Amino acid sequence: MGKKKKKLSRYILLRDGFISTVLSLSACYLISWLFFNISFFNPISKALQDFSFLDVYYAEKLDEEKPINPNIILVNIENESRAKIAQALHQILKADPKVVGFDIILKDFKKTQEDSALAKYLKNEKVITAVILQEEQTISNHPFFRVKNAPGFVNFNFETQNAVIREYSAEKKFSKKTFSSFSNQIAKKFLSKKKWKKMMLSEKQIVPRVINYQGNLEHFMNFNTKEFMDLENKDIVKDKIVLLGYLGSPTGNTFDVEDKHFTPLNKVTAGKSIPDMHGMVIHANIIAMILSNDFMFKVPRTWIFLLTFLFSFLASIYLIWLDRRLKISYRTVRKAVLFVFAVLMVWISLVFFKYGIVLKTTLIIAVTVFSAGFVKYYKHLVRYVNTKRKFRSYLK
Repeated sequence: MGKKKKKLSRYILLRDGFISTVLSLSACYLISWLFFNISFFNPISKALQDFSFLDVYYAEKLDEEKPINPNIILVNIENESRAKIAQALHQILKADPKVVGFDIILKDFKKTQEDSALAKYLKNEKVITAVILQEEQTISNHPFFRVKNAPGFVNFNFETQNAVIREYSAEKKFSKKTFSSFSNQIAKKFLSKKKWKKMMLSEKQIVPRVINYQGNLEHFMNFNTKEFMDLENKDIVKDKIVLLGYLGSPTGNTFDVEDKHFTPLNKVTAGKSIPDMHGMVIHANIIAMILSNDFMFKVPRTWIFLLTFLFSFLASIYLIWLDRRLKISYRTVRKAVLFVFAVLMVWISLVFFKYGIVLKTTLIIAVTVFSAGFVKYYKHLVRYVNTKRKFRSYLK
């Protein structure tokens, strides 16, 4: 008889936990929908969308000393004329690099000798040019500057609500065409077809991937055009990847925000005000990640939802059980348990990041804490239902 009573009590506890979880998740979904769709809350919702514990991880990782990447060299055009850019490109090609990424859009043709020289050098089979995919049109070089290789798109974020660049797409279908990314095109040209296939790089980049940032501008050898032209020995670029584009004027100018983006490497992890990384440096990081085959594994959204439901369910069961056991110290114990849970989840996510696994725990923590707080409302609901009809509950 005692065993049957215990079994029934356990069943009622599980049922109460399940009902409370379903109701709390429904309420959470409704509140979040209202929160993210009412314009009044836009600044707050945008700040929440832009936050990730990955930013905290990179902010701490920045202090680690890393060697300069040996395969990628950056050349900054600053505000140089097309004549100077043509000269720099010519000197770079003469030094025999393996690939040159030309991260500059030449929208118009000025019918000058400089433009003719630029067009001539851009036709070199080693050069990969850029294109921007924008709404229903592409922004690319003037037809006069046609090149042998297909251009690569330089966009990072096609989801405009996310300001921080954490992911990239290797390919994008746009206006019934498939475009390859600028970074992907360069990495593919640098590696042999055999090596690319052996590393299974096409298969690994079918879906958008989290960028495993190697470092900021200081992590890559960089020059402005004048510094490069003045080099006595330009052999440092032989068989390397050279990216030619804009890195601020002067190079690395903190307050020059042209073609600059927010990234997880920003030292300010909350309340970012100034973008921290130029587009060309982001491309360099993506290329470095592809070449080293050092991809991060992102835990699928389905698993995040399942873990969120599981932790919410367990929290509901535990707190319903605790409510019956403790009367005076219940609130204190509940807050302590939820605090430990939140700290533990953050620690787990940071450990996972270290091993190349991206587990987004923000949703898990927020919803679990919400479900835990919902137990008291479920208790009121049970009491109300019992005034209308008999409903057996674990809660007293």
